[in-house]
Amino acid sequence: MKNTNKQTQTRFGSISLLIQCGCVIGLVTASMLVFFSATAQSQTVPVVPSVLIVYDNDGQYGWLGSVYAVKLQNLLGHFEAKVALKPLANYVTGDIAKYDATFYLGSVWNQTPLPAIFQADLNATTKTFVWMGVNLWRYAWDLSTYATKPAFSTKYGFKLLSYSGETHPKVVYKGTELLKEPFDLGLSRIEVVDAVKAKVLATCVDKTGKAWPYIVQSSNFWLVGDMPMISTTFENRSLVFQDLLHDMLRVQHAEQHRAYYRVEDVGPKANLTTLANLRQTLKAAAVPFTISMIPKHRDWSGVYNNGTAETITVTVNSSFTVEMKLWVQAGGQVLQHGTTHQIDGLLNPYNGVSAADYEFYRVTSDSSGRLTLVGPLTGDSTTWAQNRVVTGQNILKNAGFTPVGWLTPHYLASTTDYKVFAGLYPFACDRAIFFFPNAQGVTQATELNAPYIYRDTYGVKRIPESIGYIDPVGWYGLQPPSLSGDLIKRAKALKVVRDGWAGFYFHWYLDPTELAKTITGLKGLGYQFVPLNGALK
Repeated sequence: MKNTNKQTQTRFGSISLLIQCGCVIGLVTASMLVFFSATAQSQTVPVVPSVLIVYDNDGQYGWLGSVYAVKLQNLLGHFEAKVALKPLANYVTGDIAKYDATFYLGSVWNQTPLPAIFQADLNATTKTFVWMGVNLWRYAWDLSTYATKPAFSTKYGFKLLSYSGETHPKVVYKGTELLKEPFDLGLSRIEVVDAVKAKVLATCVDKTGKAWPYIVQSSNFWLVGDMPMISTTFENRSLVFQDLLHDMLRVQHAEQHRAYYRVEDVGPKANLTTLANLRQTLKAAAVPFTISMIPKHRDWSGVYNNGTAETITVTVNSSFTVEMKLWVQAGGQVLQHGTTHQIDGLLNPYNGVSAADYEFYRVTSDSSGRLTLVGPLTGDSTTWAQNRVVTGQNILKNAGFTPVGWLTPHYLASTTDYKVFAGLYPFACDRAIFFFPNAQGVTQATELNAPYIYRDTYGVKRIPESIGYIDPVGWYGLQPPSLSGDLIKRAKALKVVRDGWAGFYFHWYLDPTELAKTITGLKGLGYQFVPLNGALK
């Protein structure tokens, strides 16, 4: 095989990445659960495409194929697609013909010929077929000689030169430079031999500055030169794939760039003077915003109350509620941010106090800030989660608020809990997290950072938090500070997605100067701040 670096290129992915999970940032350890981490389009009549995702699942790292498949399945929720998942080993004759589009996720290095029935169906189909990641040589080459099959290059107008594990640091799309992660260096390098048949839609630049085709379309056949489903980072080349999904599925959404932000961890113990000062910035910005409100403050061990347990609930006539009503008048919408944003009797993982700890999942932390996600809480169930959420919901309603959506504390909950949230609220503003067993049967997790609204496989409609949050300090030295300039830079990259959102959040106790700068910067990029509701698409 031509320059394939096969000794190292056996899988795609990373098992230790910085993750963003709502109010805090952590580095998850590998001991239990690990995070892996066009021109304007006209609106057309909505369609519901049917999609088959075929993925590799053999060998030590075969389980990663199911991770990428489920992430893609959820991303396709933006298009209301009906999706079926199938390992390549389980493919049967005629599967491709049953669907409007098929995606093959090449995630496990393989040097055997493509299964004959799969190749025959691929050769015959006139429907959309998208090849992502490695293994194109199984289709494009004669593996007895590693020479290009003439029939392949004649049909598609390009040929595969090699898979290169060299550094390819950036992808260029719509004149915008996007990043490839340093742990995901490689690229299937191709050469276009017939520019009429093969259209290069994005390029990937290697360390010497040479540009290679990154995403290529040849009639119904698409090639994506790496595995964009790996990424959870900002300004990433995954945005190219996420935008071109519209064209792959032939489901066009209008060019529009919307924005929203949350004021985070607002609870009844918050300092009223600080809240009133921030209100002036909110009013001056004159755009809709959301209030991530914690219905009940709990400090069960008295960390901030001289050793005496403290409970403060949002009530109808409190000074806090009066202030929050002024926020609503200034354009604020209330999101229910858990019920207490902690769990009594547990340091989960910090101090047990509202806004610091996880509420719907057991988590531990070491001294460096590395998180271990242990598993669902003891007693976790549909009934438990419903009772807990409804308790907080009723607190807010009794105080005179109408919560419009949900925000999971630190984004993390069990599969059972996410389904409960979907039944109680029309949308959520957190990122989806999915769980998988690895080759040893140990549960792993992955987070989906999507640029647009989608309904996930739990049933939750997600309005994306896509550019992070304002953080002047950083997190345990594991993540650097993130200020307005950083968020604006991320939002500028996001504009390559024709209907991408710029969603971010800001903690109520910070200097509001950076918030004002971010809002002004997003307006300058052409983003429109809009109120949120469950009918948005």
